[in-house]
Amino acid sequence: MNIDNLLFIPLGGVGQIGMNVNLYHFKGKWVIIDFGAGFADDNMPGIDMIVADISFIKQNKKDLLGIVLTHAHEDHIGGIQYLWHDLRCPIYATKFTASLLNSKLKECSLNANITQIDPSQKLILGPFTLEFINMTHSIPEMNAIALHTEKGTVIHTGDWKLDNNPVISPLSNTKRLQELGDQGVLALVCDSTNIFTKKKSGSEGDLEESLFNILKTCNNRVAISLFASNIARINTIACVAKKLGRKIAILGKSLIRIIQAAKDSGYLTDIPEFIDINQTNKLPKNQILLLCTGCQGEPLAATAKLANNSHSLTKLENEDTIIFSSKIIPGNEKRIYNIFNKFVNMGVNVITEFMEHVHVSGHPSRPEVCTMYSLVRPKLSIPVHGEYIHMHEHAKVAQQCNVEKAIIVHPGDVIDLVHGKKVNSVKSGYFGVDGNFLHHPQSNVIFMRKKMRDAGIIIVTLILNRRKELLKTPRIFAPGVLDNSTSNNFLIKKITSKISSQLHTKKENKIKHHIENIVFDSLRYDIKNKPFIEVQIEYVDY
Repeated sequence: MNIDNLLFIPLGGVGQIGMNVNLYHFKGKWVIIDFGAGFADDNMPGIDMIVADISFIKQNKKDLLGIVLTHAHEDHIGGIQYLWHDLRCPIYATKFTASLLNSKLKECSLNANITQIDPSQKLILGPFTLEFINMTHSIPEMNAIALHTEKGTVIHTGDWKLDNNPVISPLSNTKRLQELGDQGVLALVCDSTNIFTKKKSGSEGDLEESLFNILKTCNNRVAISLFASNIARINTIACVAKKLGRKIAILGKSLIRIIQAAKDSGYLTDIPEFIDINQTNKLPKNQILLLCTGCQGEPLAATAKLANNSHSLTKLENEDTIIFSSKIIPGNEKRIYNIFNKFVNMGVNVITEFMEHVHVSGHPSRPEVCTMYSLVRPKLSIPVHGEYIHMHEHAKVAQQCNVEKAIIVHPGDVIDLVHGKKVNSVKSGYFGVDGNFLHHPQSNVIFMRKKMRDAGIIIVTLILNRRKELLKTPRIFAPGVLDNSTSNNFLIKKITSKISSQLHTKKENKIKHHIENIVFDSLRYDIKNKPFIEVQIEYVDY
């Protein structure tokens, strides 16, 4: 790579919604804009969250000037707690984002170097001058970033919308965007989430009336499932609850953390105090409102526990109501509908955005994207923050808005922003977060989990003496393959008759391989998939 090139490299957040990690390069130095996590899909059994493969960044960390955060949503900051220790670079964030991130890192015993920035002041990092432009979103202190360089200005929008009646955030600074457009903008790296929505996205301020009208008809307990970081929505719901005389209890550690960070930063100060979940047992049902994490069907979150009737502190019952005040992120449909169905079968009333006006997006619709292009007038459009179908549509819209060129990028693409073209690619990908471990999708751990999920496992235990003679009937445990003792007995007889006479002639590794073949041959006509077969040999001095 030419040291003087102005480059953009997405390591996540393109071709998917989530895991936003963006690299900018100029004069041999690098800046990261956002460092998020994403949701895992069914190809990662037992994994809820994924983070980007940052091998390329680690190779260049001596030239890394820092991580700059647009806002505090998990898909923009969620990777830091898992990967920052590999970089140990400065982090720059506004007061609220820094407060929330600090509380997350403290839980992980990490002490990162977080510098709290004043968004009204420019931040100079090496050859970059970063300007922060306030944009309305569902969380406080969302800022687009204008990266000013000798080669030109690039605007990285982050998440945004144009809302004339926001609840938490001030209005988007369209005046400054137009001024930058007048001065000349090289490239716009822009949110694609709602590009297919042809109507202007609704206003958070207008949602309060709709939620009020819905809740006033509910005579029993009400739960509302939402994104934990949607501070604007929490404020709206709290105002509605106050009018209706309902007390709010919080279900979900991430909600508790985010609400505390918001209060520490001067938000959510004009709403009633929330009550402890244990206090709800003393209240009439029509005075209870539960705020829950897990609107995307996360199996360990509060909403899923309520659906499974496994929450240790409370439950939903017949004629209670749950409202999903959120949008379904692509890829999460199956598990969310599974939760819908569980609630319905419990007799719980389920209300979603498809039924009632219970959610407004924090992202721009097509008309708002067009307005952005009319303000900024970039030479180059780079759609991000979307599936490929969103990004391709966004590129078409950009060109309809008279943008000279639009590029569809993939993770790891190296884009020359001055000439508007791909010039190289770097290693990219992702890892699944499993507690303190990170697993590659092609790792043996994930391979074995998929194997056991799809075909089950057979564990065969042999007890031999030192002469390799079988002392006891083999023990066979076959979860996901055999479901009763009759099948087990049938398999045991087959295996025992085939192996007893041959054990003493083979080395241990060959014995194991031999038993695996015998087990599979014994079942090959009875089962469709080849299960994972584990042979354990125990020797007894006898």
